[in-house]
Amino acid sequence: MTAMMFILLLIGLIVIGYFISAYNTELRLRNLVLAQQDVCEANFDKMWKVIKQITHVSDTYLETFKEIYPKLIAGRYQGKDVALMLEQNPPLDSSLLRQLATAIEANRQEFFAQQRLLVARQKEHSTYIHSIPACMILPYAAEVKITVITSDYTEGVYAAGKENIE
Repeated sequence: MTAMMFILLLIGLIVIGYFISAYNTELRLRNLVLAQQDVCEANFDKMWKVIKQITHVSDTYLETFKEIYPKLIAGRYQGKDVALMLEQNPPLDSSLLRQLATAIEANRQEFFAQQRLLVARQKEHSTYIHSIPACMILPYAAEVKITVITSDYTEGVYAAGKENIE
């Protein structure tokens, strides 16, 4: 009788231990998904702040250039009989536009990588809670809802099932 009680106690401890392990794994995966969702939100915010900051500098530069440029060339030819005059006017500095394009590309790539990681973590959690034996031990574990940033254009293409580039 003592051996039977020992075996039952051992089986009970194994079941409880597995339940605790399954619960902790589900909790860890859930928290990873939620944390990654926060990372995506923060990354999106950073991306737009960088772009807005650069475009503000570009807008300020362009407005200043538009104000100064006409004054620099105004009246140069008044009262002069020169038909053709070679001069160098200040060029519009396109480095800010290149910087903006580079920042947009780099930040969009980083954001995409974070979104891809979010989706992968959500799928890992979903697979775990729907796999046997976790689904039997944790029958009330719900999938973590995530927000994947997309566009109306992309949603339209997927709804139609085709993309027509014109």
